[in-house]
Amino acid sequence: MMSRTDTTFTGLKVVDLSSVLAGPLTGSFFAELGAEVVKIENKKIGGDATRQWKLPSENAEDPYCAYYFSANFGKKVLLLDLSDLDDKAQVETLISDADIVISNFQKKTAIKLGLEPDDLLNRHPHLIIAQLSAYEYDDPRPGYDLVMQGETGWISMNGTDEDHLSKLPVALVDVIAAHQLKEAILIAMFNKYKTGKGCVAHVSLYKSAISALANQASNFLVASQVASPMGTLHPNIAPYGDVFVTKDKKKVILAVGSDRQFEKLWFSLTEDTSFYDNFEFNSSRVKNRSQLVEYLQALIEPMLYNALEAILKTNNIPFCLIAKMDDVFNNPLAREMINVEMVDGYKASSVSNVAFYFQSLT
Repeated sequence: MMSRTDTTFTGLKVVDLSSVLAGPLTGSFFAELGAEVVKIENKKIGGDATRQWKLPSENAEDPYCAYYFSANFGKKVLLLDLSDLDDKAQVETLISDADIVISNFQKKTAIKLGLEPDDLLNRHPHLIIAQLSAYEYDDPRPGYDLVMQGETGWISMNGTDEDHLSKLPVALVDVIAAHQLKEAILIAMFNKYKTGKGCVAHVSLYKSAISALANQASNFLVASQVASPMGTLHPNIAPYGDVFVTKDKKKVILAVGSDRQFEKLWFSLTEDTSFYDNFEFNSSRVKNRSQLVEYLQALIEPMLYNALEAILKTNNIPFCLIAKMDDVFNNPLAREMINVEMVDGYKASSVSNVAFYFQSLT
């Protein structure tokens, strides 16, 4: 488990006006690295909506839940009513003394509350204001991760076929948008270091999702290929994402990314060369994927997992067992990423936003 002693952002003050996931994750990132982060939640509705997003196994009466803890590590939380003059004045004081403000208010709400990004910057020119919107700031449509996954092509590519589509099991568009927010804020901080001026950084959930389409976008833009559901498979590489089952029923996924890796895989499993020419090059393997998988499964099926593991490791062939969440957090590397804090007597566990460290040259 992680013991947070990083003081990179000590002295940095952040006011987090956001809710749900993308904005709060961004606030937690700065909190983990030493910033003082004050999160303002709506007192009239009992705080952030995610406080109520409980699993069936969680106590419905508790003021917190696992989902809420996933995005609110290390913050001071104030339940305030921004329509109340005293509460609003308290927030204005916090903002005037802050370095960064994070918000995902829709424009009409920001106007109603007197917290429009441009107005805040006019009143406090030193501020860096990170504004998250669903599409664009002037677009009144709300933003939901599920809707974004559907509208930006993610759901159309996930699942096993057109009749069995799937959303991603994590609100990944929110997570990607949080990274965009962090990057925008860090660039704004560097610009402020050079110019002394604050700014408003606008981030779009929709554009964040588009930015992460990566090779699937290029497959369409360059080769006019419209992605379809392939389960775990990769559209450009084979065997990459293909799952094989050993004699003792262990599910192994291969990630063979080069012809040289495939050659080592093939000849570590068999001396038979009669079919090798059909699969020697990646283009042939992708084209003849079903035959390739059938042949490899026939080779792997009689083997116990430990024997297959030894062969793959010896030949540096990328692979893994498909791990469930309990398996994941038995791994020491994953356990290093666990954050734990006590919040009003509740044990709040979450995974860290920080997956890097700095090593100084001596």
